[in-house]
Amino acid sequence: MRLPAAVDPVPPHAWVLEQVGAGARVLLLARDEVLVERLMAAGCTVLELEGASAPDRSLAERLGRLAPTHVVLSAEGSPPVFEETLRTVAESVPSATLLVGARNAASSTALLEVLSGHAPEVPATTEASLTRCFSALGLKVLERRAVSCQSRTTPLAAGTEAALRGLLSQLSPVTGADVLLYALAPSGASEESASRTHVPGLLSVVLWAGESQARPLLDEALFSLACQEQQPLEIVLVAPFRDEAARELLERYQAIGGYTFELVEAEARVAFAEGIRRARGQYLAFLESACIVYPDHYVKLVQALRDGEAAWAVSRARRTPLEGLERFVPHKRPLPLGEHLEPAHLHREPSLLFALVVERSRLGPFSLEQAVERASELPLRLAALFEPLFLGGIASCEQRFTGSEKEGPAGPLPELQMLTSLNILEERVERARADGASAKGMRHRVIDELNNRFRERVPRLHGALKSLAGRLVR
Repeated sequence: MRLPAAVDPVPPHAWVLEQVGAGARVLLLARDEVLVERLMAAGCTVLELEGASAPDRSLAERLGRLAPTHVVLSAEGSPPVFEETLRTVAESVPSATLLVGARNAASSTALLEVLSGHAPEVPATTEASLTRCFSALGLKVLERRAVSCQSRTTPLAAGTEAALRGLLSQLSPVTGADVLLYALAPSGASEESASRTHVPGLLSVVLWAGESQARPLLDEALFSLACQEQQPLEIVLVAPFRDEAARELLERYQAIGGYTFELVEAEARVAFAEGIRRARGQYLAFLESACIVYPDHYVKLVQALRDGEAAWAVSRARRTPLEGLERFVPHKRPLPLGEHLEPAHLHREPSLLFALVVERSRLGPFSLEQAVERASELPLRLAALFEPLFLGGIASCEQRFTGSEKEGPAGPLPELQMLTSLNILEERVERARADGASAKGMRHRVIDELNNRFRERVPRLHGALKSLAGRLVR
């Protein structure tokens, strides 16, 4: 398994040694003397392809005669040649485990070298192209490992390189790997890899119904979805167990809303990620059973996305406490309070997760499934890379809760690199200055008003204090 000189060869060698055991018959399609020595020291038999038979025999025939238990090959070189070699090996020795190493062309190291004019000469591939290749050949991935990128490989300033690597990693975690290692085996069925397409115009709402305290509110949440003006609509209801009561509610309101639905079983920590994998829509939203949405909520957000080029849009929402058996509502707190959406709002108000809609085709390699593993951080992670559309005005989504309201964000502020244009940054600075000046002016007005009232009601005491203050200032 030959790797670029910039990459430490020990992790790939260690990977191969982890996959084989004493007595294994290992065939290296590319000679690697160091790996040969380590395999032999581990009690493995290293097979030689070139001297195994007469040169007039085909590769498939020679492979069959050798009968290896493991075949080590590299994805370097032309992708069509690699795919044909992999196909031949998989068909000739179907019982063998295939150990594949590949330089990742989408790593931050490779991308930064291209940008700085120091691109590697060796052709490379990406994880997406390898995944399509494995699927087309009917190979399943038994195990995968990534060799992390090497730092300081370009002449860029250290801070610049670190920021760019962080930004690329937020867009696609695989950019953090210089080399990808796979253990493969036939899956028993070959299928052509289909690109992941979504149904155009369809809105999929992933609804989590696993919180016991919010369970009595599920009926109202589903009714609010049935009353949505947005069509077509799909509901992916996720619960931690087989939920026939939820199915009955979905079927009852289906006659009103005309939506399609699917029930998914998943634990809370992976609920939204599993729901995303099952959702078919071009547009995607999140909800939980304690939430309700007004009839025009989704149609406004989807239309805003259609009219513009943003990857996601978010509306104003409300936090609504419910008190007593009759669900008395003492107040409804809108969020955010201002007319502008700031990144800090997305961190302080996790409920805004339930007020957004994502246009999935505009996210590129950004993985919603991975980002939503910490659902409260998803809006902020989206905002770091994609400037959102904010629909101010009257709130059209409510997250209801019983008991005392939690103060502050759900967790610490994640470390993110923000991709923000200069004009937007300047607008935020100007708003901050204006807000500061407004607050200062308000303080002065309050102090002046108190001073006037004090002077009118107790003029003698006011005069004495004023005289004392004058002497102290001198």
